[in-house]
Amino acid sequence: MRTPHTPVWAGAVRATVVTGALCLGLPAVAQPSHAARLDSEQVAVINGDFALPAFAGTGPDWAAVQGWSVGSTYGSGTAYGVGRYSGAAAGHPSGKAAVMLRFPTAATYSFKQRLRGVRAGAQVTVTFDDSPGVATACTPASVASGQSYTVEGSGGQVDNRTTAPDPDKKANTLGKGVWRTGQTYTFTAGEHEPLLTFTSQVPAADNANGYCGPMIAAVRAVQVPPPVDKSIPKTALPASQAFYGNDRRTVAEAVNHCAGAPNRCAFTPEEAYSYAYYEPAKVNSDTYINCTRNALTRNRPVTFAGRSYGDLPANAGLPGGVAGTPVSNMSQQFTAGTGTSPSWSTAITHNVTEIVQPSEASWIETQAGRRRTEGWFTSTPAPADPHTEWRLYTVLDYSSVELSDRVYQRTGPMTASEKQRCQSDRPSATTPVGAGAPAGGERTP
Repeated sequence: MRTPHTPVWAGAVRATVVTGALCLGLPAVAQPSHAARLDSEQVAVINGDFALPAFAGTGPDWAAVQGWSVGSTYGSGTAYGVGRYSGAAAGHPSGKAAVMLRFPTAATYSFKQRLRGVRAGAQVTVTFDDSPGVATACTPASVASGQSYTVEGSGGQVDNRTTAPDPDKKANTLGKGVWRTGQTYTFTAGEHEPLLTFTSQVPAADNANGYCGPMIAAVRAVQVPPPVDKSIPKTALPASQAFYGNDRRTVAEAVNHCAGAPNRCAFTPEEAYSYAYYEPAKVNSDTYINCTRNALTRNRPVTFAGRSYGDLPANAGLPGGVAGTPVSNMSQQFTAGTGTSPSWSTAITHNVTEIVQPSEASWIETQAGRRRTEGWFTSTPAPADPHTEWRLYTVLDYSSVELSDRVYQRTGPMTASEKQRCQSDRPSATTPVGAGAPAGGERTP
């Protein structure tokens, strides 16, 4: 199970050993490109019981709900965007505080939060409780048939819901609530840290100028993470992404924050999506053909040259430069989080002795050991206000610190074209005059 990178608020020197392989026509073993992920994990919904900040009285309380945004994802969004009722006032069977949704204008009054630790492709199931409004402003007619609202997760369908009806609501009197517990909504995340959004759909004629709306409580979620895709080449890594609270930000902004000081951010790798692997084999340098009648022996240098891949801005210093250059703050954060100090740029030469039999070819194939690390840079220490937490997702691909390179020393019969080349005449020229005459005693220049 992955270690979630989201905090909980209140409420090495590269291996240079060469693996030699004498290829004798052994069959290749197929390796799966995907690993199934069928285990369910809890999602860290921040303040899903709406208890923070604490408030006195029964409500409605109009203070911003910690960890949630209304309308805009910048900070807490629209002021007075939702109202909170205490569990007793809302009539919740477990005494949970409830949020009342106000207006059906999503741009300014939708109630939302990014689900930390959820990645694109995950199947997410959100569970919550709902009830028609209990406000004194709610008329009996406005809740007699229930109240409508929508729930949506980024990448999923907008789900239209209607609460249970409240046939017992009295005019100008606080209602008792008609709670349906364990309501569920399932979607496939279309992005990392998808937005979960609730929006009232009660029309103006029935919402008492925003003082009568459907209520939700006890929001929680689980996810089934997507499988690990090991087919993505190092030259096409997923793009880095950045968030500030519930707000999507540019990667450059997040890097400027994390790179500002050695301990400003902490790096947490996504262990389930980080792995060592071997690149596909490729021919290294030339093929040596023995057209003679004798075995030939030669020494051949085999060079591995590797670079690192990532898309962070230059001031991140990650991947790092060549040995001897200053280590950036973010590189130090990466090392502290992974426990490794990769060689970001490598050039290693191994010497191989070849013995080539007559009428055979000799060549070298190599496979470089690589490491791919996905993870998050997050603000450290975790801020008291979740809206001020920076989170930066990135993927780096570099020479492995735990896998040795593979060198395959190969020999085999010549191809048809190589045989043809070996059987061709030695380069020469004709003798246009006296070709059949005995050789003279002294060659004339």
